[in-house]
This record gives sequence, structure tokens and C-alpha cells, in this order.
Amino acid sequence: MSEHPVTELAHLFEVMAALRAEDGCPWDRAQTHRTLLPYLLEETYELIEAVEVGDDAEMAEELGDLLVEVAMHTAIASGRGAFGLGDVATRATKKMVTRHPHVFADTTIASQEQLLANWEQVKRGEKPGRTSALDGIPKALPALTLAASVQRRAARGPAADQLSGDPGTEVRERLEQLGRPDSSGPSAEVVIGELLFSVVQLAAQRRVDPEGALRQVVRRWSSEYRQREAAATDRSE
Repeated sequence: MSEHPVTELAHLFEVMAALRAEDGCPWDRAQTHRTLLPYLLEETYELIEAVEVGDDAEMAEELGDLLVEVAMHTAIASGRGAFGLGDVATRATKKMVTRHPHVFADTTIASQEQLLANWEQVKRGEKPGRTSALDGIPKALPALTLAASVQRRAARGPAADQLSGDPGTEVRERLEQLGRPDSSGPSAEVVIGELLFSVVQLAAQRRVDPEGALRQVVRRWSSEYRQREAAATDRSE
């Protein structure tokens, strides 16, 4: 590991400032916050894959790529006088300190549930304009992650005690609906959507990330399919 992480981090932001300077790189100078979004999304998913396969070297590289994205967005914002690296770091530090009063203040936490409740309470105080526990969830999230976020926020919100239903039972009921020949009920699209929503609830009950779980299955299925594909090709030759 590096012996001078702060110095090297500062050097990264200096490099980015040089790339964005008048005599810097034409491509980097042409970028905007919006044009960089596809790269930010791609780098994020590449990091997720590195974490899931447990590749430390790849994780370090992908985290570096994400840092480049942070540096680029910060350089663009700084160039138009909006904010700089210091503002970004100050806000992040303040947020972490404020949301952990059991570490940085004299608040006592008796349970994990209380910790999460306090976290949500502090977040609501940071955004007084939000009227619902579901406000602020990006609607562009992948569907399984979106469902998980909605359910998690709802379970910690003021109406949490009004949530009911056993997800395992709901999964079985939706599967039974799909097996019925009667076409007078809800469409298959509606039932399958409700089935997936209930599966996400079941995943939360078992402390499983549904998006990650599905990616693991897809990765394993794809590997097995490639093996069958190669074997079929060998037989045909």
C-alpha cells in the first residue's frame, strides 16, 4: 500500500486540473457533467463486479477510475465557480459526523434498529423539504435495487407500523395466480411485477441483496452456458 496517500490524492486532482487547463487535453476540456454520466455509471458497475468476484487488484483500479470521475466533476464545477474539492470533502465529512452522533457526540445507541432510526431522523433534518420517507430515491435505479430502496425506506419511515404481509406467502400466491388459466384477473405483467416486488421483500427478510444475488446467478448461468456452447461446437466439428 502507498505510504503517502494524501499526497498522491492531491496529485490526482492536480493532474485533472492540468488536463482541464487551456493548454490541456481537448477531450477533457470538452466534457461536461452530463457527458460524463455514462462513464460514471460504467465505472460504478465495473467496481461492483470487481467486489463481487473478490478481485482486490481490480477493485483498487476501479476505485481509482471512480476517483478520476470525482476529480473530473470537481474540476468542471471549480472552473465555473460552483464548488471545489474542499467543498466536496467538507460536505462529506460533515455528513458522516452528523449522521454518527453515537461516535462523534454523546448519543447512546441501544440497538441496530435504533441506530438506523436515528440515521433516518438525521437525514430528514438535513432535507426539511422532503415530506415522505421515499423522497430522494433515484427513480433511474435498476428495478430490483429501486424496489429494495423503496421497501427499506418505507420500513424505517413514520408509517412503518402499517406495513404488513408475509413475503413468502405473497410469493406463493403470485405463483398460483400465474398458474391459473383464468384470464379475467390481473395481467401476467402485473402479477409478475408483484411477484418480483415480493421476492425483493423476501430477500430483505433474509438479508440478501436481490440485485447482487441475481447477478451471481446470471454470471454462473452464463459460465455454464458457455461450457455447453463450447461442447456443442466441438461435437459439430
